[in-house]
Amino acid sequence: MSDLVIRGGGATSVETEALVVEAARLAAVSHILDGWSARVGGIRHRLGEIAAAEGSETLGGLVIDLDTAQSGFTAGGVRTAELAWSLRMGAGRYGRAEWLSTLLAEAGERVTAGMLGIVAPGLLLAGASAAAILAPGLAVGSAIMGTEATAAGLLALVEAHGLPILSDPAFVALVRATGDHVDEFVAGLFRSGGLFGLGAGLEAPENSALLLGAATVLGVVTGSRALRETDVRVTGVATPVSAVSPLGPPAPGTAAPRGTGDLADRIPAPPPGGPQVRIERYDGPDGPRWIVYSSGTVDFGPVPRGEPYDTTSNVHVVTDASERAGLVGMPLDSGAAERSVRAAMEAAGVASGDPVLVVGHSAGGIIAANLAADPDLDVVGAVSFGGPVAQVPTAATPVLSVVHSEDLVPALGGSGVVADGRLVVERSIDASPSLDEPLPAHALTAYRDTAELVDGSDHPRVEEFTRLVGEITGGGPARTTYWHAGRAPS
Repeated sequence: MSDLVIRGGGATSVETEALVVEAARLAAVSHILDGWSARVGGIRHRLGEIAAAEGSETLGGLVIDLDTAQSGFTAGGVRTAELAWSLRMGAGRYGRAEWLSTLLAEAGERVTAGMLGIVAPGLLLAGASAAAILAPGLAVGSAIMGTEATAAGLLALVEAHGLPILSDPAFVALVRATGDHVDEFVAGLFRSGGLFGLGAGLEAPENSALLLGAATVLGVVTGSRALRETDVRVTGVATPVSAVSPLGPPAPGTAAPRGTGDLADRIPAPPPGGPQVRIERYDGPDGPRWIVYSSGTVDFGPVPRGEPYDTTSNVHVVTDASERAGLVGMPLDSGAAERSVRAAMEAAGVASGDPVLVVGHSAGGIIAANLAADPDLDVVGAVSFGGPVAQVPTAATPVLSVVHSEDLVPALGGSGVVADGRLVVERSIDASPSLDEPLPAHALTAYRDTAELVDGSDHPRVEEFTRLVGEITGGGPARTTYWHAGRAPS
């Protein structure tokens, strides 16, 4: 598809992988041609002996033809071997160039973050001065036009000039860099060379752990419950209207999904209090296979209340990807939403060793990636729509990450780590933000449209993932259950 950008999650891009694959194919062709040349040479030699013994001009002509064929096979084998070598060398140079550019870009981002930390106090002072200058004008405007009219004017200004920034791909790239370099910013703020030196090993998960550490200290001092995790309770519920996609009811519950579009359509998008998890069981000759769907964030408040799909859970779920944070005693409680999905899977009957495909939107996407990285589960694949999954070390497990260029939520995971099984499908969409929909590129409905385009792609790895979905379902039917999770009282 022309408007889809597809790349791998390893150290180099899909283009490099394609060069290596083609080089291997050419090397195999060269080997085959060499074999044919040897066989033709053997036949020509034996036929030449017979022609000489019998004095046959006809056989002599055949010997000449076979000699020509052998020369052609030999030349073809040499040429394809040279092409294979050239492709391997090209892939190596491309990979080294990509590695070097990535290294230089990361160094530039680190230095820039540190410099921003150094100048931050001055910028804060300038902002305070600007606010002081504007305050009298706002007061006069309120007195003349009224408070409501002034507020409406400010909201219109934000909608026209502020919200579009959030959907600017350049701002998304800045958010991605910021996720990995908060520690460098702090190092610049405190003029700490030692902290800056440590920053090379601190990425988005470690920076989230630092945020949790700061919230813990704040809680001790002030009693705040911000970003503090709680227990969860999970119960099964009947199939409610609120559990289906905002696009309306999906295909009948017993029908197997046919592709990525159907998977996106079955992700729950509940209002507060609605079920956040959908689980489908497919029975095969080798036992049950499962598809688990997880919704995105429901409550965006920093203080946990009754909803486990909230900001507190999101920060903990991102931090879960860090091994370094645990070594130094940082809080590593699994996010409430992830614990909810695990509890729902256990209650639904998912047993150890059962093949599972996990699908999620936004926060559900990173939950899917975290489960795919768990060696104690047999997660054969994961699909994330707009989730910050780049920092999760999912290794060779197939993970399809669908992102929009204007969506800043996936950028919250930072630049990410190498994961050979990850396949990123990116698309730029034309959507105008509004106060009702400040992040249109993150909407599940927008990702459903992109999922349909993914289904139409003929990229080999996309087709391989579609086959994986078919292997899980076996064509159906499915037994579907819905699950609601809530935070237990503190």
